[in-house]
Amino acid sequence: MAGLCLTYTSKGDKYAFILDGNQIDQEDFSGASIYLDACFVLAFLDLDDNRRPEVARALDVWSDYTGVILGVSNHTVAEVINRLFQIKVLGALEVYHQNNKLINQTSNGFKKLSPDQKNRLLDLDGAKFLYRLAKREDIIRLYNKNINVSVNVMELIKLAKKDEANRHILEIFYRDAINTFELFIQNMTDELWFETVEILDSTADISYPAAKVFMQQFQLDITDSFHLAIAHENNYNYLATLDGDFVNTFYSRSSTLTTKIIKVA
Repeated sequence: MAGLCLTYTSKGDKYAFILDGNQIDQEDFSGASIYLDACFVLAFLDLDDNRRPEVARALDVWSDYTGVILGVSNHTVAEVINRLFQIKVLGALEVYHQNNKLINQTSNGFKKLSPDQKNRLLDLDGAKFLYRLAKREDIIRLYNKNINVSVNVMELIKLAKKDEANRHILEIFYRDAINTFELFIQNMTDELWFETVEILDSTADISYPAAKVFMQQFQLDITDSFHLAIAHENNYNYLATLDGDFVNTFYSRSSTLTTKIIKVA
């Protein structure tokens, strides 16, 4: 496992294998392979994330070069779709809570919602079912002057699945989370003209041993360690992330990792 260690060249507090968002303008990405972790993808999909402009800029820079391949792993896919599912459930609950009286006590109240509110509500029956269940089980919490809601989404979903008569209502939330991710993949090739987006598998006999090494040596959590292991295993030139845990002083001096880390924002 010696080849999994990293070396660094000190440049003040910078390391030769770590690029920040400003340094990507000086890098030649022609024919490069760039692995995207989950936080990178989620920041791009969240229009309210203050890091999104930097993520979008990075994608624009890379798309100007020919032959650039983007990669995500099965771990990235799972993290992103799971988080999207939770965001969509929370968004629907929040819109329903904020417009409860309008929807239920006003004639044609649903039609008076804005297009953005309808989009976040996703499905009126589904939002109503989940909201009432969360209230009944006393697992919904209000904050910011009772405007916003907080709930353990996965606990709520487990309770909802026990209702055999209504659990089919959940299908739209699962479907929309998947569609959002797949649309992101499609847009990378159709709109930004990347050559392809690969979905990479992790292999138990390579990825797991490598991830263990990264976790122990570099004090990364196991999720980050798997992302780095898969990028390295597939000979990717870069790993793009927003996670500051990748930028630390615990890297070994004993050998070199060929995958550079781009800390975008």
